[in-house]
Amino acid sequence: MHRQYEKLIEIDNSKIQNKEESRFFKLVTQYGDEIKAVVHSLLEQYTIEAFNEFMDGRSGKDVIRDSDGKIVTDYRNGFREVKNLMVDTMSLQNFQIPRNRAGGFRHPILHRMTYRAGKWANLAKELFINGVSTRKVRRAFQKAGIKISGLSKSSVDRITRGLMQEYLSWVNRPITKSFDYLFIDALYIKARENGCNRVGTIVFVGMGNDGYKETLHFTLGSEKEINFSEALQFMAKRGLNFDAVKSVVVDGSGGLINSISDNFGASKIQRCTVHKMENILKCCPKNLRPELKAKLNRLWNQASKIDAVRFYKQIIDEYSAIAKNSMECLSKDIDSLLKFYDFPESHWKAIRSTNIIERLNKEIKRRTKVMGILDTKEGIFRIVMGVIRNYQDNWDSRCHWGFKK
Repeated sequence: MHRQYEKLIEIDNSKIQNKEESRFFKLVTQYGDEIKAVVHSLLEQYTIEAFNEFMDGRSGKDVIRDSDGKIVTDYRNGFREVKNLMVDTMSLQNFQIPRNRAGGFRHPILHRMTYRAGKWANLAKELFINGVSTRKVRRAFQKAGIKISGLSKSSVDRITRGLMQEYLSWVNRPITKSFDYLFIDALYIKARENGCNRVGTIVFVGMGNDGYKETLHFTLGSEKEINFSEALQFMAKRGLNFDAVKSVVVDGSGGLINSISDNFGASKIQRCTVHKMENILKCCPKNLRPELKAKLNRLWNQASKIDAVRFYKQIIDEYSAIAKNSMECLSKDIDSLLKFYDFPESHWKAIRSTNIIERLNKEIKRRTKVMGILDTKEGIFRIVMGVIRNYQDNWDSRCHWGFKK
């Protein structure tokens, strides 16, 4: 009897050994690399041994099912395959994990593998947000022997879904700092939703007297007064101190100008000198544009506001007869164009135009251009959130007046 029992054990062990050898040769064929097959095989065996310990005393007994808490009779239930599992920089395909009816098997090695895969997925997300196209991201990972769910457009979309939750937390955060200068601008992003080809995005950036900048808010909306006013009131509820804001830098959008006048007062408006100069030159005869452009640049670079007003009058006297429309365009907004002279000289260059926010908008456009036409507005929120977060990291490290943090 004892001898028969030993023979049964030998037969069983032989079957297991043959099964393991068969699995190993299958892995060698799959990878074409014995080292990778050995790693894969050893990790599967390690996982099976851990699973056997987990099942010891559970098979055939009533236990609580992990998924819904019901009482079920537990037993082994084959394997489940993980298509792609990351181990450091090695990607293992079709990794087999033992399965039982009641579930609940949690092994540390699986947690570490999932964590590693998550890190690679985050890297893919960061590359994508920073303007690398889906095709280039996929190609780069493939060259390194790494595969993350194919890195198709849909898989990258899944990877970046966490950015929407990040946006919701970010956009509802309290504003605790006071800002001397507020920059507001809108841009349009190509999108394919509800038959709309372009979706407006409004961005708000604050700058303190210390020279540090922060993107305070962004939302989707056109350049209508109501959209700007709603966003400003929302920021006020979050803690933005309107009284502390000394100057609001904007372009010539009528809806934005009206909204700023209502919420801050017209005296705080600083018209963007770059946008205004473009408008002035459009009204000017072509043969006069180069010299008038040079004069306007001198107007923005005078030693004081008194000198600027004096030079402005010289320009009016010189060009009123030969460029009447241009001079009317300049005169109409001269007070808001020269507003920046009321502040410290070291701030003038930064606060006389919307260049600060335009550079951010340019990065957003560059990033969304790589994607082509976005399918949903939610996709716009996610990508813009990623760009702003990365841009803010750069802003946090330096003062706009040239001092390092």
